[in-house]
Amino acid sequence: MEPLYRQLQQNIKSQILSGLYREGDLLPSESELQKLHGVNRSVIRQALNLLTNEGYIIKKQGKGSIVARPPRRTLGLLSVKGFSQNVSEHKLTVKTVMIDKPSVKSWPSVFFYNISDMEQRTGCIYLKRLRCVGEEPVMVESTYISNVNLPRLCSRPFVNGSLFETLNVNHEVEITKVDQDLRAVAADEEAAGLLRVPQGSSLLHIYLKFHTNRQHLFIYSSLLCNTADYSIGNHL
Repeated sequence: MEPLYRQLQQNIKSQILSGLYREGDLLPSESELQKLHGVNRSVIRQALNLLTNEGYIIKKQGKGSIVARPPRRTLGLLSVKGFSQNVSEHKLTVKTVMIDKPSVKSWPSVFFYNISDMEQRTGCIYLKRLRCVGEEPVMVESTYISNVNLPRLCSRPFVNGSLFETLNVNHEVEITKVDQDLRAVAADEEAAGLLRVPQGSSLLHIYLKFHTNRQHLFIYSSLLCNTADYSIGNHL
């Protein structure tokens, strides 16, 4: 379970993002927050410090905590680079939580891209990850890789935690281009819990098909992105 100050920080952030508190509004005082949430003063201060560091509030002596417009940074995810490389180029820390480890499976009966008969026969390597910038979850990524001569991909750890780097270093696979499809969706219960947003919040759903230098080998990704703090760009 997350510490109380982190839970409170996420609670107040959700209230800001949902519009309950708007830019320029004054948050309740520390004493009022204590009464509202039933926690001690140190928990309140830790939560407010996190919100200050993230740019959601500004502390003004004699006034209190004022809601700010948080800075938005662009992550160039719509490119041939992987998440780890894109985020690292912004000098931000990458954290990945493996939800489903890589394993060989049959393709879903309904898939978001057309696949070849050969791909259908050989199945796919599937994995699901929660991708974070620092401690902030920004994306749930489900990946399907054509199961074409990729020995030990499921059993070896990724090189520097990166799927694309692993494919390049261990299997000489290079990404050559990417197809993409973007849609706006509402967060279901699972996505809301993983991304720490209210259920029903707007998410960006991105479908990607990565072409490679190897015949019949494609990588497909379904990304659910929380764009509250980070916009999604097309850095090539």
